[in-house]
Amino acid sequence: MRLTAVLLATTAALLCAAPANAARVPSSFFGVMANGPLLGPCDLPGEMDVMRESGVGTIRLPVEWSDLQPYASVDEVPSGDRPRYTVVDGVPTDFGPTDSRVLAAAGQGIQVLALVNKAPQWAEKDPAKDFSPPRDPAAYGRFLQVLVGRYGPGGTLWAEHPEARKVPVRAFQVWNEPSLPRYFAVSSFARPYVQLLGAAYRAVKQADPGATVVAAGLPNYSWRDLERLYGAGLRARGHFDAIAVHPFTGEPSGSVEILRRVRAVMNRHGDRRSPIWVTEISWPSGRGKANANQRWVTTEAGEARKVSEVYRAYARARGSLRLQRAYWYSWVTTDTGSTNAFDYAGLRKVGPDGAFVNKPALSAYRSVSRALTGR
Repeated sequence: MRLTAVLLATTAALLCAAPANAARVPSSFFGVMANGPLLGPCDLPGEMDVMRESGVGTIRLPVEWSDLQPYASVDEVPSGDRPRYTVVDGVPTDFGPTDSRVLAAAGQGIQVLALVNKAPQWAEKDPAKDFSPPRDPAAYGRFLQVLVGRYGPGGTLWAEHPEARKVPVRAFQVWNEPSLPRYFAVSSFARPYVQLLGAAYRAVKQADPGATVVAAGLPNYSWRDLERLYGAGLRARGHFDAIAVHPFTGEPSGSVEILRRVRAVMNRHGDRRSPIWVTEISWPSGRGKANANQRWVTTEAGEARKVSEVYRAYARARGSLRLQRAYWYSWVTTDTGSTNAFDYAGLRKVGPDGAFVNKPALSAYRSVSRALTGR
């Protein structure tokens, strides 16, 4: 009887432990979008410290081409601004703000996924349209090589800052949500985006063969749009290392279902081994303030519940989906005075005095990250 009781107790313990072990994930599984107020005046190193303590292993950092290379030649740069620029392959480049962000993340051992978009006016196909794709995809590729040369394993940033903890940027995301004309101003996105992605892939791999090229995050009916990209010539090992999805929906189970549909499309096209990255997911706490689907927009308490639910759901499905990372959108938002739901999506928010304060969602993020990574 005693042996039977021991066996039963041991079996029960194993059954209870199995789901937790099966769901264990690396720290890089937990990411956040690093945009909005975080890119304005703030204690950036201090925020990165809070991120690390909260379980953030990676940030998705916007790197807008138009900010770093707004001028095509040195002659166009106003004389008073020229000290800010480093001339790289003939193009004046302002690395300053991006340097500070990469160094702040590196100081806490946080990996950076560089979201590279927004061509400068001189490189746009149609300068009259915001977020016009580049006129020449190869020019975008050259800009990516500039980023690798600055922030990659042999980057000049690390040579200039030998005192800094070296965490090179090894992941680059090519544009954002190109299926939406708002972000990729063309009438039919598939073929021009595949051309841009191919040029980017070749350029990055030439500069850093070990880097990861991530396709742009696809929102809405992402599996249908991915099928369109394959029809336009998309192929792994020529265009991407990972496919990205923005599976916004009413429930975490629905988000997982979207990823399963994307996975099925990838498998049908021979990309069974290629991973998926969720580069945006959230349930904003803007109920009663934002103009959006109320099944998706929630309260601060609801946002906290969704943080825990979605990461646990992703962790359970991680193996079958080949899901490697999931970035919450966003780290900090204004949370006031806006009808845009995404302005209420942060784990932290801007307080009345301008300081960043925690929302309940941050506590939930910290708890679930600790539970799933075993920190």
